Amino acid sequence: MGRRSKEPDTHAGVHRGVHYSLKHNAAPGYWRYAYAIGDRVRAGRVQGRLPLLAIRRVQMRIDRDMRVPGREN
Repeated sequence: MGRRSKEPDTHAGVHRGVHYSLKHNAAPGYWRYAYAIGDRVRAGRVQGRLPLLAIRRVQMRIDRDMRVPGREN
């Protein structure tokens, strides 16, 4: 069988004011991501067969990177 139909290969969005992009990787079930917080650019790979799962994992990484010890939001 072929690839799953009607699923997007790329996604771009904004989470808490941070622009991010997500692109399907050649390996099945993996996605490449990139985002920038201030001067720091972060890129990597997340696992998730479903696009929404990969998006949520990138958003969780953004949340983690935005947390600064000792600072209340």
